[in-house]
Amino acid sequence: MTPRPDHIGPHPRQVRLEAGAAAITRLLMAPDPARALRQMGTLELLGPEPGSPFARGARDASDLLERLEPAMRALPATESGISRPALPLRVAVVDDEATRWVLHGAARVRGLSGAELSSDPALLEGIDLLVLTPVSVGARFSFPAEGVSEATEDEQAARVQRLLGEVLPHCARRGTPVVFWDRTTRSTTAAGREIADACEQVFAVSQEAVRRYADSRGEASTVTRVPMVVNPLQNSPLGSRNTHSEVIAMAGAQVPQSPRDLRLMAEWILDGISAQGLPAALLRQDGRDTFPAGVGAGFAARHWPLLVENPGAETLAALDRVTDIGIVLNEVISSQTLYDRRIIELQAAGSLVISGYNQGVNSYLPHVQIPQSAEDVSAALGSLSVAELRRVQGDGIRTAFINHHVCDVLETMCAAVGLPAAQPTERVLAVLDQPAPARGAEHLGTAGPGAAGPGRAGHSTGDQELDPVLRGELASQTHGAVPLTTWDQLPARHGSYDILLPVSTSRHYSPTYVADMVAAFRYQGAGVVSKLDGSAEQTGHAAQRHASATDAALPTDLTAWWRPAAEATASPAALRRHAAEERVFFIDHLGHHARGDRARRDRPALLVDEDLQATSRRAAETARRLDLALTVIVPVYNNGDHLRHKAFASLRRSSIFEKMHVLLVNDGSTDPVTVDTVEELAHKYPNVTAYHHGGGGSGSASRPRNTGLELTHTPFVTYLDPDNEAIQDGFAQLLEDISEHQDVDFVLGDMTHWASRFGRLRYSELLRETLAEHQDPSGTITVPRDALEKLHFRPMGIQTVVARTKWLKACGLQQPVGAVGQDSYFFQQMLHYARRVRVQDIGVHTYYSAVSDSTVNTINPGYFEKYRPLDLARSQWLREVGKLEAYRELRLEPFFVSWMLPKLRRLEAEPADWRFAAETLADLLGYYGDHQWTTPEAVEFWEHLAQARGRSPR
Repeated sequence: MTPRPDHIGPHPRQVRLEAGAAAITRLLMAPDPARALRQMGTLELLGPEPGSPFARGARDASDLLERLEPAMRALPATESGISRPALPLRVAVVDDEATRWVLHGAARVRGLSGAELSSDPALLEGIDLLVLTPVSVGARFSFPAEGVSEATEDEQAARVQRLLGEVLPHCARRGTPVVFWDRTTRSTTAAGREIADACEQVFAVSQEAVRRYADSRGEASTVTRVPMVVNPLQNSPLGSRNTHSEVIAMAGAQVPQSPRDLRLMAEWILDGISAQGLPAALLRQDGRDTFPAGVGAGFAARHWPLLVENPGAETLAALDRVTDIGIVLNEVISSQTLYDRRIIELQAAGSLVISGYNQGVNSYLPHVQIPQSAEDVSAALGSLSVAELRRVQGDGIRTAFINHHVCDVLETMCAAVGLPAAQPTERVLAVLDQPAPARGAEHLGTAGPGAAGPGRAGHSTGDQELDPVLRGELASQTHGAVPLTTWDQLPARHGSYDILLPVSTSRHYSPTYVADMVAAFRYQGAGVVSKLDGSAEQTGHAAQRHASATDAALPTDLTAWWRPAAEATASPAALRRHAAEERVFFIDHLGHHARGDRARRDRPALLVDEDLQATSRRAAETARRLDLALTVIVPVYNNGDHLRHKAFASLRRSSIFEKMHVLLVNDGSTDPVTVDTVEELAHKYPNVTAYHHGGGGSGSASRPRNTGLELTHTPFVTYLDPDNEAIQDGFAQLLEDISEHQDVDFVLGDMTHWASRFGRLRYSELLRETLAEHQDPSGTITVPRDALEKLHFRPMGIQTVVARTKWLKACGLQQPVGAVGQDSYFFQQMLHYARRVRVQDIGVHTYYSAVSDSTVNTINPGYFEKYRPLDLARSQWLREVGKLEAYRELRLEPFFVSWMLPKLRRLEAEPADWRFAAETLADLLGYYGDHQWTTPEAVEFWEHLAQARGRSPR
């Protein structure tokens, strides 16, 4: 698609109606209405949106597919990966055509019916593995639907009886292993569990289904969670950059009645696309609910013209490859492991995905864009550069084929039943055009799973004498540490590696560089792959395609070679001669850049804290030179992908991004991708400054936030966590408001949040109503001394605040290092010390509360220890300012009952764990002094703890 930097947000309906009415009035009063219709813009205002089919003179979106037919016909044929050939096995799938098709090319696969097997057991002859699925027994609780009608109860019973009574006994007599593979379901059925219980091994995509199957079988060792799968013969990025199209499509277009947030998200996505004037097509789900006789597949009436009939699986797969962006809704929200498999299929095809919210997508696929409002979707599309589009697409392709390849999942199933079908992790060896040192051979380091060589040593002979920057980058690859050798030593290593990776000291290689090469060998058949040298705009026409190579067009140090012949590796010149005879696959331009005077740092170079004063001087100069107004402090720790695709991407779409000073404060990340991301953003954007703490994390966001405030040199300041997003241009509105009111210490907005559904915390309304008697006609609130008591000490988010920097620094506040929940305490302190504040009824940022493995959500016996620094500091401060008694009376017990106890209950299955955590809680509560507990839940806690201690209740 073409980025549209001059975007505007969608008109609120009332504003649009009022503008239309005024335009009609002017039109009727004009002396020449026909001329005024054109000159006054009335036709544009009252006519269809630019992205509507009516604006193109069409009745629906079917013309879009017709226009794309030539591009789809011109696509190259898909290929199996050279590193993932078909397993040498014969696999049969029973009564599930969709699963048989998914396995096509991964082995010799055939489909059989239960009825056939029942009447002719000889069909099992030569079958190495029999695969059953929920669809095999007539179930259809799949997500999305498999296109197989759900059988009646009687039909399901008959299928179960046939499988249990005839087919499975036949397999047992012949020694044919049988597995049950639940590819897409979350809610298992009784019939499915009954069949699964009779199979040797069970595999399921969702953790919820895994638990149900394990409970049904009575043990968990034979139930395994496997990822969703993609097959490069069906979902492939080959040829995806050969055409240009702005069409954004959604397959299986249907909005279920539940959950209710789905329709809201569908409207946000489609209205945001429409506001950009981009064409969209909603491809019906199997032709059901035919428009106009039905209700428009659950979509709002204004989106019905976008609906078209489903073009079929093959056309859909081609459509994915010729369009840059795809839409998915996600019928399941509250799961960390199950989401719509269309997300992975679109990523495999090289698409950016706009998806409805799902917990797992947010946790593990941060490059998938989740809508926050129509305005945010419009802004995201309008500010999307070609470079960022290609970055997201590249991340998606790598994710799909590194983590979801069908051959890898089939190999997992085969290995579980004892079939010899191993797909070893690719061994990678890097080679540098530099003579090896003459002294004796040594081995340094420990290699990861992708390393090559005897014993998989971390580096090749004498490589400690080779370029240390290059060695560090190769040791930090996400695929695993890659050993480094030289051309004169290479012949002795022949046969010890699968992928040869020529490298150069003239380039930097990102931590995902090798993984990109490995992924490319998994989805296409050429034995040579190459990165492109240049920008996204310069190289886009040549990406994701095969071509012949010449010496000039193929920089050797950007290539990778699959098991090259010995004679080809005799020297760099021999390899280049060999390249002229090979078909080469060009991936993209990502993952490398030329070394410059200002080298980007990596983790080994950042083992100690940077010079804070030097960074402060640099930050001050940046703020002065660029005339920046608002510092956004972003604490970073091992979450570089979320930083790039969530927090930073949301700041980039702000109308005031160029007035922001983005401070990326790395809290000693041990993840190379995170460090590389921080460095890349700081080098690419002049208004971004990075500071690195060394030696591992401090335990929470407190240390980097404190550091960030020290480094702030703009008039105003705010905060944003890497896994959150700024929304609705809220920071711009808060900045405008505080800039216009010089006597105000901070301005507060609202927070939206996602967990099992969408919600909004209306901080502005709460503060305005609670302190209404202290608000003047302009809206400024003079903060009373008992403001915290009036609010019952309810905290609000510091990421919804824009504060005056001079005032905040003068408060001398420090967030307790290592503590969680510290931002709530920080806001309580800010409000206590504030003189005047203002509020704005706008969303400022969104908070994803159900992030897997987050500090707040990881419950274990030591969980409450993370609160010790917080409660110690807060209790001391409350005592100092004379509010400890009020806090005990108004906040301590309600917070304990509503927040702490539900988390403690999650440890009840292990009495020792519960006791340890309960004792920690008792310590924390003790910081606040004696308290008379009154709620039944709190009283029960103390009684339970007393029983565990073996003495009377407290």
